[in-house]
Amino acid sequence: MSAHLVMSSNSLRHTTFSCDSLGIHYEVNGTTKHGLTTVERWDSSTNHNVFVGDFRLPWFKKDTMRMGADGQWIYRDQFLYKVGNNPFSFTRHFMGSNGVKYKWRIHWDQLQLYHSSPDAAKQPLAVFHRHRSPSNQSYLEILDFSVLSSLDSIIVTFLIMERHRRNRKKATRSHGGGGGP
Repeated sequence: MSAHLVMSSNSLRHTTFSCDSLGIHYEVNGTTKHGLTTVERWDSSTNHNVFVGDFRLPWFKKDTMRMGADGQWIYRDQFLYKVGNNPFSFTRHFMGSNGVKYKWRIHWDQLQLYHSSPDAAKQPLAVFHRHRSPSNQSYLEILDFSVLSSLDSIIVTFLIMERHRRNRKKATRSHGGGGGP
């Protein structure tokens, strides 16, 4: 059994993630003036949005982010970091709010979340399904409900990783990265 966090649009700066059956609602808002993207979660007990995190992904400076209302601004690679020396690896690791280490990796142009430890099961915990047609909405499929306690950090890191994946794919297309003779 899985849950789908359905996106209201394919935009990573102006969208919502929602799963009505689990009562999960996240709102993502970006500003063009400061390049700031803010993530908030709806809290059913107070019927208000709760701040989850912010991030900035500027072109010529280091990416910055903060998690939680009391969070300090840090460089993205302090929270969402690379392990190993492979310069072509897109895999990034992070510590969830539940104390568990996770990693995002790309498999067949699809972002997938795994446990970070080498002895963990090789099955993904969450998979992003991107649809380009308006009739099918994109969604983040939660395959293992143990990740729900870290959903705040998973949503923020997903948005950052997907933005970098899209930028990387666009750069490959625009520079003739199709290969061939």
